[in-house]
Amino acid sequence: MKQFDSTAIGRAAPVKEWISAMEDAFRDTASGLLDVPARSHLERSQGTFLIMPCFGSRYFATKLVSTFPGNIKKHEPVIYGTVVLNDGNTGRPLAVLDGSKLTAMRTAAVGSVGIKHLAPEHASTLGVIGLGVQGLHQALFACEIRKIKELRILDHSEALMKRFEERFKAIFPHIRVVRCLKAEELCTASEIIITATGSHQPVIPASEKCWKGKTLIGIGSFKPEMREFPDELLQDLDQVFVDTMEGLHESGDLVIPLDKGVIEREQCYSLESLITGKVLPEGETRFFKSVGMAAFDLYGARLVYEKDKG
Repeated sequence: MKQFDSTAIGRAAPVKEWISAMEDAFRDTASGLLDVPARSHLERSQGTFLIMPCFGSRYFATKLVSTFPGNIKKHEPVIYGTVVLNDGNTGRPLAVLDGSKLTAMRTAAVGSVGIKHLAPEHASTLGVIGLGVQGLHQALFACEIRKIKELRILDHSEALMKRFEERFKAIFPHIRVVRCLKAEELCTASEIIITATGSHQPVIPASEKCWKGKTLIGIGSFKPEMREFPDELLQDLDQVFVDTMEGLHESGDLVIPLDKGVIEREQCYSLESLITGKVLPEGETRFFKSVGMAAFDLYGARLVYEKDKG
């Protein structure tokens, strides 16, 4: 059985292949080629534990994750995880992969699938709120699929902003990085906005100028009490795209507006419908909310494993 650490996963494949793998995951899930049981949530003290299996024909994978938001203060990753990849015909364990890195890579790829299909091709300004591991990966992937000239960043931690800028500039030295003091400053100057926080209150201001005509990618909110976007933004949308319709019951950015009647179920579409051309984007403001699904882990693990084989 092979083992893939963070470095091996990061070097496994180019960004475009990660994005292509996630598009395949969307299509195959919608086509019924995968069995994706509902994830199991276990709440213990300040932590959340997730168990996420996914079964395909050639492989199946299981991800075990612990999420501790308080780890930021302890200078440890918020998310720890492990992914096990098995042979679909025999059940033989094939690989164990660093779940945190795989999650960062596949989620960044999913976010960039949203950008690829929703953001204007000429978009050149990007804003990222929440500069942890996921925020960094989202920015790196986004800059591979759009010709970004200026990146605006915001986080409550000065140390995170400094570390983020250093790591980002090491890869994209030609892109101008601007540290922002307020979300309004970041939003008004960005054509694409990515949120990757663990906030329980909206981080996007309730002002039309902060979102009108922009592409917004929500990554951080994954529990019913968590929110990154205000009702005013959701109310202004023609369409809401999600990675899985299960997200309508999981993320506060969807659960709360639906319960309040701010948005209607009929406005919500899987991003797969956009990828396959079943639905075309409407309205000047584009919105994609990701909560994740086990199919992404399976296809990410498969990509890493097969790249190593070949």
